[in-house]
Amino acid sequence: MPPHKPQQATAEARSLLRTAERDLKTVEVLLQHPDAPISSICFHAQQYLEKVIKAVLVSNAVIFRRTHNLEKLADLLAQKDIEPPLHKDLLKRLNPFAVTTRYEDIEIALIDIQTVAEMIEKTREWIIEQLYE
Repeated sequence: MPPHKPQQATAEARSLLRTAERDLKTVEVLLQHPDAPISSICFHAQQYLEKVIKAVLVSNAVIFRRTHNLEKLADLLAQKDIEPPLHKDLLKRLNPFAVTTRYEDIEIALIDIQTVAEMIEKTREWIIEQLYE
């Protein structure tokens, strides 16, 4: 399958990308602090990935329901023959951080800091391949 051709970022996509950048900055700051809670790092990483994927979906005229589920968003990308930024199994590991860990006092050891940092870097590269302004 030939690689997906980049699309011009729509106004809505650019808005999503601006808010995603705030989450990205928060992740970067938290990654510098050894005492930062992994749940906070993962929450902002999940939010970054969610907004970036949605920006690509919007720019490719994909209509989707409101969701925080990164796997479902990756499935929507696949329906348009767009390779997700990360494998679905990896995306799935961030899903609990979207809501569950924000409201429940539970420990989730699904992911480590190094993996989160690598996920962020791969996604940053991916968005450049997918959209242009």
